[in-house]
Amino acid sequence: MGVKDILKRVFTKEKKIVILGLDSSGKTTLVSFLQNGTFIEHTPTMGKELSTVDVSGVRINLMDMGGQKDFRDLWLGEVAHAECVIFMIDAYARERFNEAKDELWKLAPILKRTPLIVLANKYDLQPVAQPSEIIAALNLTKLPSFEILPISCKTGYGIVKAFMKIYYKLTGKPLAKRISPKAITIFDQGGIPLTSSSNEDILQGGLFAAINSFVKESFHSELNQLKMSGNVIILKRSKHLMGSIVISDQDNIDPKEAEEGLNELLCHLEHMCPELAREQLDTGKIEYLVEQYASNIL
Repeated sequence: MGVKDILKRVFTKEKKIVILGLDSSGKTTLVSFLQNGTFIEHTPTMGKELSTVDVSGVRINLMDMGGQKDFRDLWLGEVAHAECVIFMIDAYARERFNEAKDELWKLAPILKRTPLIVLANKYDLQPVAQPSEIIAALNLTKLPSFEILPISCKTGYGIVKAFMKIYYKLTGKPLAKRISPKAITIFDQGGIPLTSSSNEDILQGGLFAAINSFVKESFHSELNQLKMSGNVIILKRSKHLMGSIVISDQDNIDPKEAEEGLNELLCHLEHMCPELAREQLDTGKIEYLVEQYASNIL
């Protein structure tokens, strides 16, 4: 399941979500990642900005509120009509936790009746505050209910899981992935595997050897799928990389969803690794990015 795909199933009717947090906490970057499936730098939001996503006749309204001091007085009016509140916090900036707590608690009366999701952003950095530390710093246990989830709006870590929680808060129904890929592997142009992520210990022996051989032979061909040992192996190419994703052939799964998720991952890697265009390969960086982003697919 790709990042954009989750939005197609999160909402069943028009919903309003208000995204709050101090300046530089990652609010606009979150909205952008959901729309584009990758990280894009943004200037600070001035006032507020509404993003509307129409999917199969469903309108999703994401109200991104500016986090600078001059704009925080606008928060209360928007939150009063929200069906869910997302509060973003920079988990790397411990020195701003007290400021974030003060602003959050100004909304306490409304948060007694409106679901609150705290997204602890920047989990691509170290040392980052753990959820328990943030709960204590923001005094969250004194609120009637909340969810706190670690994410990274730069690497994509945890974003789909976060929106699955939001779906449950809005509807009371769990959102299950229709597909659970067994493994993802990223290769260079020569067909050499750079990194793999797996739900099962299947990337070994004959299956992995067959995938590796197929990739080396097909990087510049139009072949993009093969079946082996009860598995479907889907392959996608980007400009400088190739990826494979393994799904079961026994579950009557439409492989298009897995293919879309793999394609998003490859596009994300190309975007985050501009050095590929200079024929420079940082295997460690790619391995880390795949590990982070794979949380949205595996």
